[in-house]
Amino acid sequence: MTTLMAGRRPVKAARRWTRRRVILFGLLFTLTGGSLVGWIYDQYAVRRDARRFPPPGQMFDVGNRRLHLVCIGSGSPVVMIEPSGFSNSMSFGTVRTELARRSRVCSYDRMGIGWSDPGPSEISAGMLAEDLRRLSDAANLRSPVIVVAASIGGVTAELYARRYPDRVAGLVFLDAANSELISRRVGDISDYLLARAACGAVRTAGAVGLVRLLDPWNLRDDARAARSAALMYGAKPWAMLCAMVRGVRTTTHEFEEAAALRHELPITALSAETREALLPPALAGWFRLDGSLEALRASHQRLARGSERGVWRIVPGSDHLIASSQPQAVVEAVVAMINASGRRAGR
Repeated sequence: MTTLMAGRRPVKAARRWTRRRVILFGLLFTLTGGSLVGWIYDQYAVRRDARRFPPPGQMFDVGNRRLHLVCIGSGSPVVMIEPSGFSNSMSFGTVRTELARRSRVCSYDRMGIGWSDPGPSEISAGMLAEDLRRLSDAANLRSPVIVVAASIGGVTAELYARRYPDRVAGLVFLDAANSELISRRVGDISDYLLARAACGAVRTAGAVGLVRLLDPWNLRDDARAARSAALMYGAKPWAMLCAMVRGVRTTTHEFEEAAALRHELPITALSAETREALLPPALAGWFRLDGSLEALRASHQRLARGSERGVWRIVPGSDHLIASSQPQAVVEAVVAMINASGRRAGR
């Protein structure tokens, strides 16, 4: 009897192991198959959207890639829009249209955004500033220009002004990041590692179509937002932001080696009243961002104080994307800088 019981135990154990393997292989097959289906759909969606929404501007070769540029209006100095992380050359339409009545206004897609070609797996602010220099030369944009930078675009704008001071007539920061914030984030190793981990997750989600499925900006039911969804929900912009995260240490070294901003350079730093629109609506409730509000405002104040012609203020009623939430405040700030530039040129 004992022998029979002993013989049954290995049989039962073997059956349990077999069931576990079946379940395990079933889960692996589901995950792999689902990811493959998602990737195929995303590739189809990218090609479909490319046909539906061709580039409205011109493509310029800047060496290793092509960048998309849109210019409207006439006059000088040229106003160059440096977009936020998920914005593109067609964003902030009200601001661009209003400013085009006073001067020539250009906006572009940095590598990996909008209609521009993808970039490498690691991107630094120096690479983005060099792209902007080459684009300006390829498009024959007259220097110096006023650079209007939103959000993460502030990093490129600041380094561009520090590396190529003769090309910049003024800086307007719209709740924008800067070198001070970059160095602080890199110094906090936990924030840096968390950013890299989160970045890898969202990049994968974009590649297999999960971002399109989740619709984090709630664009699916808005027919007017179809182009925005097409540009933001593919894998390309997520890969670009991940590449910037990977290149952040190089970016800090580039700022350390660059000359300081000229004291006579006009700088207007506008801070948002709230942290809304910093993250997609579907993700906003997952994070507490109260502390970042004061840190960002303080960096804007110091940036403005470093200029003989510095201006800083909080824009009432604005969220992180000031050009969308309070466009008139942006127009007034840029027009004031255009007028001041004209008075200095007339001396």
